[in-house]
Amino acid sequence: MNTFKHLLATALIATSTASFAQTDSTSVSAPTIKSTSYRSYERVRSDLRIYVGLNGLGGTLPAGYEFRPIGSRFIALGWQMRIPVAVGGATKLRLVTGPEVAWNNFMFEGRNMLVKQNNQLTIEQSDVDLHRSKLVTTQLNLPMMLNLSFKSGFSIAAGAYAGLRLDSYTKVKPVGGSSVRTHNSFNLNPVRWGWTAELGYRGHAKLFGRYEPNSPFKAGEGPDASVWTVGLKF
Repeated sequence: MNTFKHLLATALIATSTASFAQTDSTSVSAPTIKSTSYRSYERVRSDLRIYVGLNGLGGTLPAGYEFRPIGSRFIALGWQMRIPVAVGGATKLRLVTGPEVAWNNFMFEGRNMLVKQNNQLTIEQSDVDLHRSKLVTTQLNLPMMLNLSFKSGFSIAAGAYAGLRLDSYTKVKPVGGSSVRTHNSFNLNPVRWGWTAELGYRGHAKLFGRYEPNSPFKAGEGPDASVWTVGLKF
């Protein structure tokens, strides 16, 4: 009888131990590590851009406002930022902006010289042949453009710009003589604005054009003219 009790107790202990081990092994599981996906965003990019082109005045101009087509040049240095707006697909939209310093050179033909007298601008004829006679304006501009670029690399941008006049002067150089530079406002508006557009392929020089519908001169104190510019952006 004692032997039977001993065997029964041993069997109960073994069964309890097996049941506890099974319960413990099923209740403890390896921790689950959840993977979190993070969306990647395109960062703002910036670089130096150079504009080189030709410019001139449009509209009905008084006599003497004829310009040399090659001598009338436009140059600008701009620090541009490309801000992502919608860049999730193959076609990307970015905002392009940043300060620039721009120079308009209006080179007069022949012996024509721009002179300011009694707060009025007039064209006078030099007594000698001139190697150079021009009006130069310097502006601090802020362009704002929307740029649309495609998978092929082709991009097009359009927008507007506004600028403050930093300086303006005339430069007259007689043939065989020394240059004479005269700094003056020349009745120019302190603020100018216009439209701008660019097109080309990523990584290459782009064509650009600008147009100012309003005259750069103050009303009644200079010719009523528009300003156009075409050239290449590097």
